[in-house]
Amino acid sequence: MHLVFATTADGRVYPEHPGGETGCVDGAVVGPAGLLDILATRLGLGGPQVPPVVRIATWQRKLEAAGRDAPRFWTASLASDGWATARQVLSWRDVLVEAGWSPTRLVDPPVRLADLAAAEQADPVVPRGRADLLREVITTIEGGAPLDIDLLELAEPSELLPPGWRQLVDAMETAGTVVRLVKSFTPVDVASDIGRLHVYLRTGLRTPLTGDGTVCDLSATSAIAAAECVAEWLACENEAGAAGDTVVIVPDGDSSLLDQALSRRGLPQLGLSPASSFRGALQVLSLSFALAWTPVDPSKLLELLLLPRPPMRRWAARTLARALAKEPGIGGPAWQRAWEQIEARLHEESMHADEGKDARQAAAEVARTRDRWRAWTSLGQHDRKAGMPAPDAIVLCRRVLEWAVELDAGGRDPLLLCVVGAARALTSALDALGHSPVTALQIDRMIDQAIADGLPDPNCHAQAGRLRAVSSPGGLWGSAHRVVWWDFAGSASSAARFPWSLKERTALEEAGCCPEPAQTANRREAAHWQAAALNARSLFLVRPRLDRGTEAAPHPFSQQLHPLLNQAQNAPSVRSEAERLFVEERVPLAAREVVRSSSVAVDLPRARSAWDLPPALAARAQDTERRESATSLEDLLTCQLRWVLQHVAGLRKGGTREIPKPERLFGNLAHAVAEAAFQPGEIPDAEVVRMRAVTALDGLLPLIAAPLLLPGYARELAFARQRVPDALASLSAILARGGFAIEGLEVEHEHDFGTVKVASRIDLVVRGPDRGRAVVDLKWTESGATAHQAKLAEGRAVQLATYSRLVEPNGAAAPAGYFLLRQQRLLAEEASPLAHEEISVSRGLAETWDVVVQDSSRLAALAQSGRGIAAGVPGATEHLPEDLALTPSPKVCAYCDMTRLCRSVSVG
Repeated sequence: MHLVFATTADGRVYPEHPGGETGCVDGAVVGPAGLLDILATRLGLGGPQVPPVVRIATWQRKLEAAGRDAPRFWTASLASDGWATARQVLSWRDVLVEAGWSPTRLVDPPVRLADLAAAEQADPVVPRGRADLLREVITTIEGGAPLDIDLLELAEPSELLPPGWRQLVDAMETAGTVVRLVKSFTPVDVASDIGRLHVYLRTGLRTPLTGDGTVCDLSATSAIAAAECVAEWLACENEAGAAGDTVVIVPDGDSSLLDQALSRRGLPQLGLSPASSFRGALQVLSLSFALAWTPVDPSKLLELLLLPRPPMRRWAARTLARALAKEPGIGGPAWQRAWEQIEARLHEESMHADEGKDARQAAAEVARTRDRWRAWTSLGQHDRKAGMPAPDAIVLCRRVLEWAVELDAGGRDPLLLCVVGAARALTSALDALGHSPVTALQIDRMIDQAIADGLPDPNCHAQAGRLRAVSSPGGLWGSAHRVVWWDFAGSASSAARFPWSLKERTALEEAGCCPEPAQTANRREAAHWQAAALNARSLFLVRPRLDRGTEAAPHPFSQQLHPLLNQAQNAPSVRSEAERLFVEERVPLAAREVVRSSSVAVDLPRARSAWDLPPALAARAQDTERRESATSLEDLLTCQLRWVLQHVAGLRKGGTREIPKPERLFGNLAHAVAEAAFQPGEIPDAEVVRMRAVTALDGLLPLIAAPLLLPGYARELAFARQRVPDALASLSAILARGGFAIEGLEVEHEHDFGTVKVASRIDLVVRGPDRGRAVVDLKWTESGATAHQAKLAEGRAVQLATYSRLVEPNGAAAPAGYFLLRQQRLLAEEASPLAHEEISVSRGLAETWDVVVQDSSRLAALAQSGRGIAAGVPGATEHLPEDLALTPSPKVCAYCDMTRLCRSVSVG
């Protein structure tokens, strides 16, 4: 068997196989994991790998056991954060084991090494990791086991290999395997720039580059500009029919930006995607546990419901998400209505699927499905500090596992299989940990470890063509015609910090254990950079100057190349700017000429004040059964086109659901508390109302305003606890002084006025001493009373005028006013029995209602004729009916969601 070994070859490599262009039948290019797997299988040492989360949990138990008899160097850290401590100490142990450490070899070891030996010898036995398997393989080979590996080629010199792997290579050579270095590429023409670069790297002899295109250093302001430039260059190369492969080095393993540019030009995608633990289905495990703690965070539940594949049918998850965005809590009115809608739809689907099904059987099926889905929203059962019993945590893991298995249904979906593996690993880790209860911090750390490896994008695949990609310079172990080094910018060393003191290192070396210091790992990494350049027959370096908005540091290898690149005789041919492609039609670049043509500029659509409505939409506007609300009437009078789009066409603002901000939560909470604090009949004493409000508020918080219970909202919660009861107590005192009594809260009123049918829910309806009705509209506003005072004074209080007429449709208009909860002020027109603060008005509510009916009828008729008028666009008044009493406000577009459709210049 012929193997090529490189320490970075467990990912993509180039060439993909040993043996040159002819290849070989029994050969492979392998990294540490691949080589160890082949050797362990041949030696009969293979077996299932134990997930790291299980090993760390077991090691934490060993640290705890070793620390019971005497204090250890990890004792304080283990008490503070057991998981992080166990993970760190286990990583040190694995590095030592890989280098040849044994707890029984050291004589009179330093304190830390003695403590580590005590942990290693304590129970239980830690499951075998890669370092343990490496030592087993080395021991077995040294014991004379047959290996049957004919040739092992090394991409790096053996002295640059980590100590354990160097010992493995030596053992294989002793066992009869031929071990040699991979032959390095020698340039065909040493007179070329790439040849001069190779001579410089090998000997240090500096000969100025001439700019023949074999070495090019491309800089770009942004990665997007760099991707466009590289894709154009590759497209030109493709048209020229150049022979040989082009290898793209993508150091961060993410080729998505470059792939998009390649796809636009019909070129094959590289298909490199970094592993991520934040892919949709993987989040189900962490979110399930995040929802188990109290206080409940509704935003986490919203994230769960809005996943691409939620743990219930998508329509059901979206129904619950809408309720949660409206009232962020569990068990409130919106939440209950959402479950009623879900059950009704489930029952309908069940009966439709089998028309002959018994109603009792259908109800049982619906109940089973409902209960299974409700289990995912059974929240806040455990205190974060007290922790969660381990059996309960295992139940959560199994629920996630069963969901993933059921959803996969044998389809072998990589993402769902990863969820299954993570759930099983976490279950095993909880068993291995042996703790109950398990704290929230411990579980969070365990979940992070269980899904730490993540998964690449399952939909990202390399496409066939002459393009190849590697995610590390060390993955380019053989000759390549052209090498594009993407994102050739600075990065910190990947070498781990060397944690051992000189005394400890001396003791380890005396026992035959030589852990690799960081400088050796840095030398190996630098050798990978140099090898990538030496294996290239043409080198194209791509350097974006900005990285996520900040200036990118230069790559360490670029500092080595700088003296050569800086002395180029034909500098523009060696160093180029990507932005030239955006201003020049012909750009010479890396031995190619990129030709681009100018595009014809197209003006964006401009705002229009008058729109021709589709006939179907105009017909819907003629529906005589539609009922307007106070809000829809206000929209119609404010902007006729907005009314058409929102209330006739039924358009709503797009985007994902989100948890309301505190100000909106205060308003929702105040309205709900008012329903509990006020009862129909005489108004009680202000202190009684206050006490009712305090009691009701505590009960309503987790139902409709749960975010206020989170630790980060302590200030807002204190504000709500004080301000809402105070506001309602103040309102009760004002109404009591006026002799009013409560008739109803959140009362539905509906009436047909002939020209318009109106239906609205009114916050508070009261009766005065004369037995006449009055309306109080509750408002929570942070901006103060100015806007509402202006509406009353200018006769534009459309909502109040509508409510006023709805409660007394046949008699005189009822008095109405705004109660500003935050400011504790009751605003009404002068001479009104509600007027705690009298406001002089140019038009009373009764007259305002007459104007509303008149203007709304004329504007609705305009829509019925097929015309829509965007009131915020200049020139709209020319298309509106003449002599409208309620002319549009200049700020009509400030809070409108439809400005992208009408293209109003006022947007933003």
